[in-house]
Amino acid sequence: MNIIGIDVSKGESHATLIDKEFGETNFVFRHNKSGFQKLKSFMNENTIVIFETTGIYSAQLSRFLQNCKVKTYELNPLEASLRMASMRRNKTDAKDSLKLALLGVTQLSELERNHRIYFDSQYQNLHILALRYRQLIKTRTRIINHLRASLELTFPELNSIFKSAHEIIALQIFKQYCHPDFLVGLSIQKMTNNVYLSVSKHIHKDLIQEYCQKVWLAAKDSYPAVNADSQEIEIIYEYCDEIQQYNKTINWTKKKLIRLASSLENFKIICSIPGTGQLNTSLLLGLAGDISRFDNYKQLNAYLGLDLNRYQSGQYEKHDTINRRGSSQGRAVETDMIRSMLRNQNKIQNHLIDYYYKLKKPPFNKHDKVALIACANHLNRTIINLVHTHQVYDYQKATH
Repeated sequence: MNIIGIDVSKGESHATLIDKEFGETNFVFRHNKSGFQKLKSFMNENTIVIFETTGIYSAQLSRFLQNCKVKTYELNPLEASLRMASMRRNKTDAKDSLKLALLGVTQLSELERNHRIYFDSQYQNLHILALRYRQLIKTRTRIINHLRASLELTFPELNSIFKSAHEIIALQIFKQYCHPDFLVGLSIQKMTNNVYLSVSKHIHKDLIQEYCQKVWLAAKDSYPAVNADSQEIEIIYEYCDEIQQYNKTINWTKKKLIRLASSLENFKIICSIPGTGQLNTSLLLGLAGDISRFDNYKQLNAYLGLDLNRYQSGQYEKHDTINRRGSSQGRAVETDMIRSMLRNQNKIQNHLIDYYYKLKKPPFNKHDKVALIACANHLNRTIINLVHTHQVYDYQKATH
């Protein structure tokens, strides 16, 4: 059996081959067709490749190895650093590639247990879409923050009236009435008609009138920091147009994400848990991959960084905290799932809701975030159990 450790850099990689006689061969290859052919010349049917993921720089190598159907272990940078740690602090690319190769000699059984590589194009595309969706939400949030800062100068009361600045009603009112001077001489009915013509007809006119009344009353006592002809008004228009465009892109990405995820068996199983939702389920599968590859919920917890970090030395014992070393975006999706369950508790039956309120009462008296993480832990138990047994959720069978 040959083991190749690869230290990936931008455009090229340093590799070390350890053959069955424990001989070492060092070489460098570029991330192009000729470079990968050079790497292939060192591989055979019994080759194992170990490398540390470096985001976009290791993507070409990862695809090449997948196409070659080579047994591959792609390590998280933190995990690779911990596994290769030594007393000596000398670091070169050649030495790092040797250390990675040596992991295949000394820790192969542990790598096999913790890293199951799957080459499913559906999950790869789902992963790309999930990251894209999260990126779009983050970018839109940044623009909304800039918009709110501008509104503080032109009509600060609008920020208090509208909690969700990306909603269509909010954006149209911002574009038409982002300065109190624009409401001079206008009646609430006239405002309502103007906004109604600009929004979807699916939005009830009474709701629009309710918001217009709040804005109209707030304008009477508002004292803006800039005049109505300030350049800040044009900037607000631009922000609103940007947010509207992002809304369209986000909705399109969301539909595509759900459509792709819905073809997976695990999607239907996880969605059967009341409150998880199609979007959050799609995001979880995109960020965590094939859930069935985890033997138990503890492995899924570790992947998401939800496993407990315990520290005790002598008489000192630190309070348990989660590791936070896994997928932070995956953790965020699971906490969103729990929040969704709590928001819809009057409509659904879910043992996680029962568990949350059990933790909030004596003798536990847990804080909200602590109870939330504990529920996420129980959610992973439920997901792993359902996925491995190919069952859908049943409230009567769930552990309360």
